[in-house]
Amino acid sequence: MRSVRLRVLGTLLGMGLATGCAGAPSGGPAATATPPPAGASARPTAAAVAPAPATSAPPAATVVRLGSQRLAVQAPIYIADELGYFQQEGIEVEYVTFSSASEMIPAAATGQLEAVPMPANPAMWNAVARGVPIKVVLDQGTYRADQSEQALAVRKALYDSGQVRRLEDLRGRPVAITPPGKATTSGCALSVALQRVGMTLDDLDIQPVPFPDMVAAFANGAVDAGMSVEPFLTRAIQQGTVVRLLTVGEMYPNFTIATLGFADALYNNRPLAKGFVRAYIRAIRTYQAALNGAPSDAPLERLQEIISRGTGLDVATVAASTPPYFNPNGLPNQESMRYCYQFFRDQGLIPQPMSDAAMQALWGTELVNEVLAEIGRAPES
Repeated sequence: MRSVRLRVLGTLLGMGLATGCAGAPSGGPAATATPPPAGASARPTAAAVAPAPATSAPPAATVVRLGSQRLAVQAPIYIADELGYFQQEGIEVEYVTFSSASEMIPAAATGQLEAVPMPANPAMWNAVARGVPIKVVLDQGTYRADQSEQALAVRKALYDSGQVRRLEDLRGRPVAITPPGKATTSGCALSVALQRVGMTLDDLDIQPVPFPDMVAAFANGAVDAGMSVEPFLTRAIQQGTVVRLLTVGEMYPNFTIATLGFADALYNNRPLAKGFVRAYIRAIRTYQAALNGAPSDAPLERLQEIISRGTGLDVATVAASTPPYFNPNGLPNQESMRYCYQFFRDQGLIPQPMSDAAMQALWGTELVNEVLAEIGRAPES
């Protein structure tokens, strides 16, 4: 597919033009000052005043290209961007949009991205097994039972009629999951819930539908249910087409749906990588403080406006949405990711197993811990 690139930061502010007096033409005779006539002021004329030193321009920001789907789980990126946290670290973020996360890993492998969402899906595991140089670094969405911005939604007409009230009622029905469908972390989380009722993903008619397109798919009856995500989930609820049946946090508490990975070019540039992590964690804490009514760098209303611009949805929908939860220290839940690895291996979706050494080398959380040693750790509730 053809990616669409959106620059989010403009040129750095404060870059003034230096002005000064013109010198003599090259090769011409030097100008000679004429002594003032007797009784005249000895104050030098403007031509004799030395030119002011040129103002030094701030160093150019380093561009970090980041894969994006314009989802609510990218809230820390949007916030760090608009509140100037990245700029303070000398970073300019360039979004490169994709229709699914599975398309982003190859882009990172070929040097088109420096930072990329890394859900624990087969595309990610297979890429790592093949030796793609990329590290899992930051949490980009962890679900708690009381704070899950992704959920299994059911068409309201089916729920109200009593046709679909339980997971078992979805047997054989069309269920939307973001592409490629079964081979996604959404599918992995749903499989945990299905196991509890004696079902598997194979009992569903899985339809690969991108998150934004699910709103229309629910409305026109193309699917009966779907693993929807904010803010599109709230948009469908506002339209009266769906109800939540089960959240991801209820399927698998503290399930990390996605992480933010760094390509080696970024990860190995320690000053730049640490600057990115500092800005990201600062944005997480700013957002959570505002959500909890604590002192914050910006009021919640402004942060919701920022997320609205990032996702392309209206502020009212963002405000009504379930906010995503992020680990305040930026650390992903490795246990849930390893669960998905084994799940996809069992499904035959990861043909080449990862060695213990490759699994150990995948985690770039050492970088996060270096930053936390400098800025301090926050309590993890």
